[in-house]
Parts: sequence; structure tokens; C-alpha cells
Amino acid sequence: MATFRQHLQRAVAPVVVAAFISVSFLALFWIVLPRPLNVKVNTVADQTIIATQTVQDQEKTKEARTAAAKAAEPVYTYDSTISGKQLDKLSALQKAVSATQTEAESDAQKDFAAAQKKNDQAVYTAPTASALLKAFKTAYPKADNPFFYQFSDRFYRQLFALDKDGQTALFSAVSRTVSAQMSAKIAPSQVDDSRRAARLALDDAELVGDSVQLAHELSNAALVPNELLDAAQTKARQAEASAAVTPVSIMQGQVIVQEGHMIDATAMHQLAVLGLTKKNQRGGSLVAFILFLIIETVALVVVLGQCERNVRTKNAVLYGALMLIMTGLMLAIRFVATTGGINLALLLPVAMVPLLLRSFVGRRMALLAALMQTFTAYFAFYSTTGTIFTGGTAVVYLATGILCVMIPKKRLNDVAARTAFWVLGVDLSLNLALLLLQGADFTTWSTWRAFLFVLAGQLLGYLLALGATPYLELVWRDDAVFKLNRLSNPNDPLLRRLLEEAPGTYHHSMMVANLSANAVARIGGRQMLTRVACYYHDVGKLTRPLYFTENMPAGFKTPHADLSPEESAKIIFAHVSDGVAMLKKRNMPQFIVDVCAQHHGTTLMKYFYIEAKNADPNTKESDYRYPGPKPQTLEAAVINIADTCEAAVRSMKHPTPAGIRQFVHNITNERITDGQFDEAPITVAQLRAVEQSLIDGLASTFYNRIEYPKLNEADGETQTDKENEDGSRTDR
Repeated sequence: MATFRQHLQRAVAPVVVAAFISVSFLALFWIVLPRPLNVKVNTVADQTIIATQTVQDQEKTKEARTAAAKAAEPVYTYDSTISGKQLDKLSALQKAVSATQTEAESDAQKDFAAAQKKNDQAVYTAPTASALLKAFKTAYPKADNPFFYQFSDRFYRQLFALDKDGQTALFSAVSRTVSAQMSAKIAPSQVDDSRRAARLALDDAELVGDSVQLAHELSNAALVPNELLDAAQTKARQAEASAAVTPVSIMQGQVIVQEGHMIDATAMHQLAVLGLTKKNQRGGSLVAFILFLIIETVALVVVLGQCERNVRTKNAVLYGALMLIMTGLMLAIRFVATTGGINLALLLPVAMVPLLLRSFVGRRMALLAALMQTFTAYFAFYSTTGTIFTGGTAVVYLATGILCVMIPKKRLNDVAARTAFWVLGVDLSLNLALLLLQGADFTTWSTWRAFLFVLAGQLLGYLLALGATPYLELVWRDDAVFKLNRLSNPNDPLLRRLLEEAPGTYHHSMMVANLSANAVARIGGRQMLTRVACYYHDVGKLTRPLYFTENMPAGFKTPHADLSPEESAKIIFAHVSDGVAMLKKRNMPQFIVDVCAQHHGTTLMKYFYIEAKNADPNTKESDYRYPGPKPQTLEAAVINIADTCEAAVRSMKHPTPAGIRQFVHNITNERITDGQFDEAPITVAQLRAVEQSLIDGLASTFYNRIEYPKLNEADGETQTDKENEDGSRTDR
């Protein structure tokens, strides 16, 4: 049966985790589903659309880099030989023109001489400009002299029309001007400037008529760049310029289009880059959400695996329930939040979940919840059209969660001040420092509003955790305040029966409760739980109340007189098992049941053992030891000592402070030596503190008595009693 229950318990925890993850997926997946915006160019936007992520605009970046490369200045190399080459071309042209004219005139002279021989009346005919041009082109073809063919036929007719001196003056002036201009560096972009300067210089030269125009044309053709393009260096410069361009990005938080404004082509392009249009729809957010849930599942399973087996399911339920409540609050805030509006996410009571998990489970679970609720918020507040959740808010969430685990693992209401120090004091101070670091302007309402939102969120989380603690304790803890208050009520059926049927046991339980609670409080244990457990630790005596000394009326013959030591021991032993059965039947908290089972540990019932030993030397000590188990908790260990000490001291005939001290000390040492506290998390130092607390409580209860005066019948004077009914001396 126990094995089946263990297997069932192991199987339930994974089911709880699977159910939690499934509900989380159903609650949030619709938010991260890829949904394209219904927007068109030249229409009015019905909402403000803000970039939710930083994305590089590849197309615009390429355009910007191409433009930068084109704008880069070309790299030129100066060639000093170009000037000489251009002057050589001018000289060659001059010689070619002169040679053409000389040859043509020579031919004309020969023709004239031949004509005179035939006719004395023959007339010399000089070569015409057209004839000279034709002869020039025949003698100097374009393939061999490309420079010559940069000039028009008109240019050559006018040039051939000049006499020898005119041509010489023309070429001399042009050569000087070209040489002067090309002595400096001339880039391609500077050629026009050089030509203008040459024309001005030629205008001042001693040229007349058509020579001026011819000089301009010659200089324009001769003046060329003497800085040549360096293709390799130019390409390298263009590449450098292109690389220096900062990628064009759409930044997170950037407003793409305002509500009520026209959506232009630029806005549409940016929406497409962000993946918000139907054409470029993306599903990365959904994949990210699924990956997050897988990570949370693995992390939760690992943390639960580090818990004790009997609490894994309970811890999984608590974690899942609290996280789903937080998810619901996130969705509620999302419902009222607006795109680009005030950051309502700061109002989320993020401290609640880590505080409760720290108090009820432990530090690992609280840290896991702090981390996971921060990431859950990214998905719960996810928006394709605006910023609802910011990185700064995530820092606030995470810092709050981490500070929540700084408190000790105790009942939140018992460490409320320390919790307030970490969650409100330190956390708010860190947020204030963050605002100052970001350069927030505290003269503006927006800054104070953000700070007040943080304050409200932290305060709400703190108060909700404190308020939820008593109600969660009803389900999760044996020491729930509401439950303990109810069980400590004297009208509880078991306590009422104990008072009516076993009044001595009832008063003994009350005394043990006071002694144990005070001692436990001194060493930092659970005081209230200890007190209530003591009320019920001896309820098993209700089965046979008169077999226990404290319930026997005065003069009553003990029923043990007619029993053997073995039979008496069995009856005394039975009050433990009977009590456990009665408490389980009432569904009492497990701690109270455990105290009932452990309050005698495996101690020896000395009275009946000695009687049996005297009657039969072969009597085994183990037959007269309580079945146990030994005390398993600090509180059970304290009750073990207090129960014995109270009963023994109450039965003393002459209790004195010294006697009480010695007796309690002996009992404590005896229990240590007997190994009764080997399984309890209590130290020797704590046992000494418990010992002192019990001594103080017992001494004040059983020794300090009030003396009552009585009338001396002989002389009418008052005198004090010499002895109390137990025979001990008293002092006023």
C-alpha cells in the first residue's frame, strides 16, 4: 500500500507540471501568434505603431553604402610626361600642316612651270584651303594620327589660310600656354578650369583675326588631365567609404506611424522590414514562446527533483497556481494598457510569488519563479504595434524577485519588518538609483509617475503575500494560524473530553504546553505549533484515564496494584498508539500526530522495568522501552524533556530551586546519553537553553508559594505556617 502511494505521488508531480505548462501555453500563445497588420499605403493609421525590436534595414543599408561608394573621391596619380606628350602633339600638327603646305606649293610651282613652257600666258594658282585639307588627310590618316582629327574641317581651312608667320605665332602661343597650364597638376575635374585659364591667357597674346579662335581650339584639345585615375586605390577608397556607413536600422521604440497620420511608402517599407505585413509575416515569437516553456519545464522539474518526495506534488501545485495567478494579472494589465502609453506593467505585484514560494518552499523555487515571471511578462505584454513592456521594467521585476529570497524561510507575518526592508526599502532605493543613472528629470510628472507605479507595485506585492499567507497555511502547513487557533480552543471535542474525563492529564498538558512553548521560543522554534501539539500529546490517556497517576482521585487505589509490570507497561505504552489513532481519525495536522508518537521517544519505563527486573533478572530492557520513534524535530525534542520534567517535579514532595535545577539537568543529560536526540536537529547549546527555560518555569510554578497568615488562638497574634501541605518551607 505504501509503495503504491509513493508511486502515485511521484506520478502526480509531473502531471501537475504538464498541466501548468499546458494552461500557460493556452493563456499566452494567442498573443505571440504571427498576425499581419491590416495597413495600406496612403491610408490613415488607426493606431500608433511602434517598433518592438531593433532590426537592420538591409535594403536601405545597401543603398546608403552604394551612395557612399559613389561619393568617394577617386584617387589620381600625377604623370609628369603627359605635358611633353601634348606639346609633342602640337608640334607634330604644326609640322604636318607646314609640310602639307610646302609640298602642295611645290607641286603648284611645278605645275606652273610646266604650264609656262606650253603657254607664256599661264598664271600661277596657289593651293586652296580645301585642296590643302584633302592633301593633309591623305598624307596623315586618322589611324596614325588621332590627335589631328579632333579638329573640324573649318579649323583646318582657317589654319591653312594663315601665312607661315601666322601659323608660327599661333602654335608658339598655344604651346607656351599649354606648357604653363600643364606644369601644375590637372585632375579630370580641373580640366575645364585649366582651359578657361588658357583662353584668358591666349586672349592676351598678340594674335589677330581667326588666330584667336584657332588658339582656343588647339589649347582645348591639348589640355588634358595629367593626374591619372588609380583604379586599385580608388576601389579601395570606395570600399572603405562603403564599410564606414552605419547600417540603417529601425530601433526598438521608434514610432513608425502615429495614430491618425497617413501611412506613406517609407512607413510601409519599415513595417515590412519589421515583419508586420502579410508579405513578410514571421513566426519567430511563437517559436520563442515554445522554447521558453520547454526551458521552464526542465528547470521546474530539476528544482522539484531537489525537494523531498512527499512534498514535490504540493510544491508543483503551489508554483503552478501562483504563476498562473500572476499570468492572469499580466493579462488584465495588458487589457487596459495602450500602445506607447504609460507603463502600467510597473503596477504588477511581482513580489508576491517569490515571497510566498520563499516562505512555503525554499530559495531555489523562489529564484526560479522570479526569473520565469520576468520572462513570462515579455510574452504576456508582447505587442507587434507598440511597447508595453520595456527592458527597464524587466530589471525591476528581476531585482524584486532576487531581493525577495533574502528573507529567512519563516512565516512572512513573523518577519514582516525584514521583508519590508528588502522588498520596499532596498528595492525602491535601487530603482531610484536606476532612474538617476538614466538621467531622469524629477521635475516632470512622468518620472514621478513611474516611481510611484513601482512603489505601488512593490507595496501591493508585499501586502498580498502577507495577506495570502494565513490562508495558504491552512492547506500547506501544520502551523497555520487559523488552524492552530481553532485547535487551541478549549471547546474542541478532544480537549473538552480531556478536561471532563482526564482532568489531571488536561492540566498536565497545559503545563507542558507553557513550559515547551517558552523553551522553544528561546531557541527560535515554532512556538504556537509547539503549544497546540502539547495540548493533544496525551489524548491517548482517554482510553484508560484512571491508569495514570494524575487522574487518580485522592485515596484511590491504583489499578496497577492488581497488574503485573508487563501488563502495566503495555497499558502505559498504549496511550501513545491510542493517541496517534485518535488524532489521525480527527485528521489532525501531521506535526501534532508526530509529537504524540515521538514525545516519549524510545525512553525506558524505569518504574515497571525495575519491578520486573527485581522479579525476574532475565527481563529485557527493550521490552520496557517506548516504541518511538525518537524525536525528529527540534520542537518534539523540547516536548520530550518538558513532559518528563513537569510530571516528575509535580510529584516531588519538597521541590526546591536547587532540586529542580539538578533534576532537569540530570534528565537532559540522561536523554542525551540515551541517544534520544540523535535524530532531532537540536544542538547541545540549544538543549542547555531549553534546560534553563524549563528550570525557570518549573521553579516559578512549584516553589514560589504565597504564605497565608493564621490567627494564634493562644495570644491572638498572627503567625505564618511553618510548612506547606507538601512540607516545604516558604518565605514571603
